[in-house]
Amino acid sequence: MKSIAFISILAFSLACQSKKGTTQKEVSTDTIATATTQNVDKTEEFITFGFSNENGDKILAFEDGISPRELTQTIDKNAEVTPIKFLKTQAGNEKGINLVAQNIDNCKGQLFSMLNGDKVNPNETVVLFNYNFAVNHKPVLLKKIETPILVDEKIKLLIAKDKNRKVKQAWEIAHLAERQKAYLVIFEPKKDSVLASLVIGGTSYIYRDYPAKYDAGSTWRVDDGGEFPNDAIKIIGAFMNNKNEIEIIIDWAGAEGANIEYAKSNKNKFETIKEASRYWGAM
Repeated sequence: MKSIAFISILAFSLACQSKKGTTQKEVSTDTIATATTQNVDKTEEFITFGFSNENGDKILAFEDGISPRELTQTIDKNAEVTPIKFLKTQAGNEKGINLVAQNIDNCKGQLFSMLNGDKVNPNETVVLFNYNFAVNHKPVLLKKIETPILVDEKIKLLIAKDKNRKVKQAWEIAHLAERQKAYLVIFEPKKDSVLASLVIGGTSYIYRDYPAKYDAGSTWRVDDGGEFPNDAIKIIGAFMNNKNEIEIIIDWAGAEGANIEYAKSNKNKFETIKEASRYWGAM
C-alpha cells in the first residue's frame, strides 16, 4: 500500500511508533518526518537519525523527546565512527517541511557539530548514538560502491536457490568486513507480485525483502515508475552487537523522501528495530 505525504501536516510534527521485531511491510512510503522512540535513560543504548548542512559539519537530529547531550558519536563520510558535540535545540518554523541540507536552518530538532574536522555526507541520512550503544556495538568496516556493479551468475544462482525465485537483475552495492558483500537484487515478477531484496553475506546470505504489487506509476515508492533503482538503497552504518549479530542502518531514498531503517539479523533475515523517515516532497 502506498501513501503520499500531505504538505499540510506540520513538518516538524513527529509521529512516534514502536517497531520491535516487526514483520516487513509490503510497500514502504514517502512521508513527513517521523521517528520511533526509545528509552533515553543513561543506562540504555540509544540511536537516532538526522541530516547535515551542505558543508557536512553540522547535524540536525529530528526525533522528538530525545536527550541530546547523551548523543556523542556519529558515522562520518568515510564510514568511521567519530565524536559529535551538542550545540542547541532548534525551534524550526513553517518553512521547515523539507528535511534536507539546504533547508536545515528552518527545521526543528537538536543541532550538533562534528569534531576533529570530520564531516558527514550531506546527501545521506546521518546516524547518531550514545556511549552505551558504542560500547555494545563494534563498527563493521563498510566500503560503499558509488556505481553499483553487476553481480556474476554464480552469486545470482545461489540467491535464486535461496529464495526459490529467479533473479532478474542484481548489483553489488557495498563491501563489509570479513569478505561480506551487500547486493541489491531484483527478482523476476510473479504475475503482478514483484520483489526486491537487500542481501548481505559471503558463504550464506541475510535478506531484507521489499515485496510489492506492480504499478506502472508507483510500485515500491511514490512516483517510482515501477522500477527499483540500483542506487536507491544505501547502507549508512553497520555494526556487530555483543551477540555476534550484524546490525545495519539502511537509507532508502525516493521521489518525495527517504525511509530509514535500523535492522538486526535473525538467522537469514533482517528484522526492524527502529525506523524513521525524512520528507522533501515540497521542494
